[in-house]
Amino acid sequence: FSSDSQSAKSQRVYTINPRRPNDYDALLKELIALDLTPKIIVHLWSLTPQGHTVSGLENVDQAQEKGFYSLLFLAQALERQNMTDRLQIAAISNNLQSVTGEEMLSPEKATLLGPIKTIPLEYPNISCSSIDVILPQAESWQEDKLAEQLLTELTAEFSEQIIAYRGKHRWGQTFEPVRIETKAEDAPRLHEGGVYLITGGLGGIGLVIADHLARTVKAKLILSGRSEFPRQDQWEQWLASHEQHDQVSEKIRQVKALEALGAEVLVVSADVSNLEQMQALVNQARERFGKIHGVIHAAGVAIPGEIRFRTPEIVESVLATKLKGVSVLETIFRDTHLDFLALFSSLSSISGGFAVDYVAANAFLDAYAHYRATNNNNDSLTIAINWDNWQQVGMALQSEVPEELKPFHEENQKSSISPKEGTESFNRILRYQLPQVIVSGRDLQAAIRQHRSAQRMEARVRVSPSQQFYPRPNLSNSYVIPRNQVEQTLADIWQQLLGIEKVGIHDNFFELGGDSLLAVQFRNNLQETFNKDFLTTDLFQYPTISDLAEYISREQVEQPTFQLARSRAKRQQDAMEEEIKLSEQRRKKRG
Repeated sequence: FSSDSQSAKSQRVYTINPRRPNDYDALLKELIALDLTPKIIVHLWSLTPQGHTVSGLENVDQAQEKGFYSLLFLAQALERQNMTDRLQIAAISNNLQSVTGEEMLSPEKATLLGPIKTIPLEYPNISCSSIDVILPQAESWQEDKLAEQLLTELTAEFSEQIIAYRGKHRWGQTFEPVRIETKAEDAPRLHEGGVYLITGGLGGIGLVIADHLARTVKAKLILSGRSEFPRQDQWEQWLASHEQHDQVSEKIRQVKALEALGAEVLVVSADVSNLEQMQALVNQARERFGKIHGVIHAAGVAIPGEIRFRTPEIVESVLATKLKGVSVLETIFRDTHLDFLALFSSLSSISGGFAVDYVAANAFLDAYAHYRATNNNNDSLTIAINWDNWQQVGMALQSEVPEELKPFHEENQKSSISPKEGTESFNRILRYQLPQVIVSGRDLQAAIRQHRSAQRMEARVRVSPSQQFYPRPNLSNSYVIPRNQVEQTLADIWQQLLGIEKVGIHDNFFELGGDSLLAVQFRNNLQETFNKDFLTTDLFQYPTISDLAEYISREQVEQPTFQLARSRAKRQQDAMEEEIKLSEQRRKKRG
């Protein structure tokens, strides 16, 4: 952040780094001090010069820095600066929306729709809109007309979230119900004995689709997932040595059931966002089965949480599966004709009714399908399917629902998609040349309202991390298992508190998603477990399990030497906890 010269200040010109959260705080503080608190913020970083617009996936990382991350950091800074007055944020982009079918789309920009859709749900005083344009020739009458249109848009109350200008016309996004019939006259895209890759194939929805393919066409199936999975020759030993309800055991039995239906199944542990691992998987599959006919990208990471607690490490672990996963699949199958590439997206990309990064990741899948449709020179189908909630599949089985949410959850399940409805819809959708289809068992607007209500309720009722576990984020350090009892005890507490399925001894508490409020809870757990006094500031000074375990062991043998330091730290902690209380009071007041 800089505003070094007096002329810059007089002209209100500032320079910030889009990837530095502190820059947004510094800018807002400066504006507040000058009594220039903004009422409208115009975001132009996703507006690229026509000659420099990159179509496709070559510009993914830079697009996230100037698109998704900049809006995320802006929202977090607005909360930290306690800006609760009404505010409008307009993100202006080009080549994001397919309106005429002739745009050179840049799907990597679509992640900005995550913050645009989610921010107003978490911060009711802020309204957001995405305005997509086609840049006209410089100094032309069309340029003057576009400037006039944008000024009119920005000075009016936002009535729609997704808007596009094409020439003289303003377009708004709408959805129309379509009854997709079984078209008997068309050749099906699923072949008897066809070879199909399902990323996330050992997840709930992935296994339902795999079962459908096994029953209907006796497919040859490649099921991939990030988690380690026993080799086939180890399955019987695993089943014999583990409990019946062990998750891996249940998946082994489900795969064996696929084989009993006549399918051939290859299960491979591979991260879809890792090109080397996925290329090895595809090579192995081709060697065993031959040509791959279709790909179902069902892999995904969904980590609940509010915008204010989102860290780059959590965001990256969510975005990677969708963004980098698609990039990897595109690279591997670039010279291969696929009958179809089915991208399993979510209704949340329409409703905004989940964590901001998950909404963004699925919005990218939607945009990528439209990008492929406008650049398709053959009869290969790329389609994004925005699934509403499934009954007792996928996220519905990830966690035990808190008591406060059970009535809401049970009511929601009544109108969710059954496995039979889902597979029948999938079968029909493949017969149509559509880039995007939303599948819901109820009226779309009712489903959107339900998604948004669920997000608000889950934000108020924090799901107990002990009931819900998510993959370890992509950290700069490798995973290292605990080496002694103290480290194991600390790892167990972190796992329960943060909801992370694996916690290594060199993992940083705050990079895993910890914050000041969780630090207070952790301090309480430590005191109960070790029957000793601990300070919240201990975690800031020793943020890894390794450092904290060493500190605990050292304190036990050097207790007297810590007293003065702890007295000073206690005063710091009192101040910090007072700030936490004030922060909570401000949040409740806004809510």
